[in-house]
Amino acid sequence: MAYTLACRDAGETTCPFVARGETKEEVLAQAAKHAKEVHRYTDEQLNDPKMMKQMKTIIKQA
Repeated sequence: MAYTLACRDAGETTCPFVARGETKEEVLAQAAKHAKEVHRYTDEQLNDPKMMKQMKTIIKQA
């Protein structure tokens, strides 16, 4: 089963990036890498339990 997470669903409405993976963990890892490199999120922000919970809710089955 494949999953996706789109930046626009995470509030970055002008960003076309979509993370894709076979597991939710793969998708979260790709999204975190992108968020750090492109949107300048910090490790502290990305490891915040509230943010992780929110990101998990917007992952979609492809």
